[in-house]
Amino acid sequence: MAFLEVKTPRGITKVQLSRTPVTVGRLSENAINFNDDGLSRRQCVVEPDPTGGWQVRDLQSRNGTKLNGQKVFVGHLSNGDTIRIGPVAIRYINPEEVAANPVGIGALSPQAARRARESAAEAQDLSTIDADSRVMNVTAEESQTGYERTLMRIIESAPEKPFGEEDIGLVDCRGVTVHHATASGVTRKKGKGGGDESAESIRLFRLLLLACFRARATDLHVEPRQENAIIRLRVDGLMMPAAEVSGDLARRVLGVVKILCQIDTSLKVAVQDGHFSAMAAGKRVDYRVSLTPAVNGQKLVVRVLDSGNSPTRMHELGLLPWQYEKLRAMSVRDAGLMLATGPTGSGKTTTIYSCLREIDLDTRNGVTIEDPVEYYLEGCTQIPIDAKQGHGFGQILRSVLRQDPDVIFVGEIRDAETATVATQASMTGHLVFSTVHARDTIGAIFRLLDLGVESYLVANALGMTIAQRLIRLLCPACRKGIRPTSAQTLKMGRQISGIPEIYIPQGCSACLGSGYHGRRALFELMEITDRVRDVILRKPTISDIKQALEGDHFVSLQGFGIQLVAQGITSMDEVDRVASGDS
Repeated sequence: MAFLEVKTPRGITKVQLSRTPVTVGRLSENAINFNDDGLSRRQCVVEPDPTGGWQVRDLQSRNGTKLNGQKVFVGHLSNGDTIRIGPVAIRYINPEEVAANPVGIGALSPQAARRARESAAEAQDLSTIDADSRVMNVTAEESQTGYERTLMRIIESAPEKPFGEEDIGLVDCRGVTVHHATASGVTRKKGKGGGDESAESIRLFRLLLLACFRARATDLHVEPRQENAIIRLRVDGLMMPAAEVSGDLARRVLGVVKILCQIDTSLKVAVQDGHFSAMAAGKRVDYRVSLTPAVNGQKLVVRVLDSGNSPTRMHELGLLPWQYEKLRAMSVRDAGLMLATGPTGSGKTTTIYSCLREIDLDTRNGVTIEDPVEYYLEGCTQIPIDAKQGHGFGQILRSVLRQDPDVIFVGEIRDAETATVATQASMTGHLVFSTVHARDTIGAIFRLLDLGVESYLVANALGMTIAQRLIRLLCPACRKGIRPTSAQTLKMGRQISGIPEIYIPQGCSACLGSGYHGRRALFELMEITDRVRDVILRKPTISDIKQALEGDHFVSLQGFGIQLVAQGITSMDEVDRVASGDS
């Protein structure tokens, strides 16, 4: 009986023909369906023809259907004919046709005869293999390995799919494209040879980068175990299992990353760092790599520096109107110190870069000192620190002050030297932005004092502190409204009253079952007024500073979050998780 042999980059599958038309396309209701941009929703159909044989008919697809290399609208199928659609090849095989004309094989051209003999032999092999198995319609998932299936579920859950895995080109740290995009339809075969192993590791790495794109992941983790390796993504701030692969394949992926970063592939017990880039559909994304030895091998963490997922201007941050006005006024001042506080990964650098973009860097000299430089800022001199050479924040900041700067961004105040120089610079006619690790805006003041900065310097130099946290947003497709509990009503009563309904997460395919999709920042902004300065000049306490803030515009992180709960943007549990105690 005739059948179709479907070949894809992921393998070979057989579809039996039984006088029922076989449709091909992207939609799941097609008998042969692949989620591939090379196919139309309804590409073509293989159906019985008037002569009792089979024909292929194009369904007005956008890319057309090729039969033996030629575009056709309707084409009669003979044994061995190949229908090609992008990277998918569908061969029509009819063993009865070959058996009925054995003499005819010798009359064919050598190439056609060889193709016919191969078709007959493969037909026999496939018939033997499938003799005791159930014939199923082919889908992309059926021809995938275990890790591909789990990754594809993440990839296909995204509502927008501007490009696919084959559109991703890998660029090493020198800017040289090492692995070009293969969306032109080049097929890759799997096997046991060295070249095939290399192709598999590159394909897996591309799938991982695509999963990061689609899931908006900020970090990719490859964690070795005793036998296998676990791959996890950090999505919306929380870790999410992505796939499990063999230890050998994971090590080959690490080799691909090391080549891209131009770091020594032979070292297995050393801490290694590097960076590389990827290009897809004209978009460039940078990646920062960290390799650390663990019990079962090196662990790989890749930080995704995708500026497309972050706000770039101040009005995109989601500040309250009065917060926006105060922060913008601070950003265009001639001098002063502005500190952003919060844990690692809370978006402090993004906020400060948004402030820097409000400044006319054509008329002012801007310098950034970072570890490392994460985002490019046009018109600004960006300097990475080099701790190995003894060039820390403090040393470079002293040098930069001799470069006639107007605006300085110090990546982080970590020590007394940097803190002292930064405060002194802000008092001598420089606008200084920096970050510190503190719980909230009031904690930033105590952090400077703890580092040994004199209270008079803190009081006179500091102009504003801003604290922030990133909070997950409820998935709009599956959120569920409920009546708030008495405890929740009491908590909201301080800020907002009369809210009959709040929302909780549910979980669906669009949000990968988490109930949340995307993040935004909670902000707490404190302007250093004269009353606050008076408190700082004497031995301040938290209650003294809060009392000095009474009557001014001030909203805590928790208060900001409660406003988002009232608007149905996030849940009360998420606010409690992120901003608990920040009231």
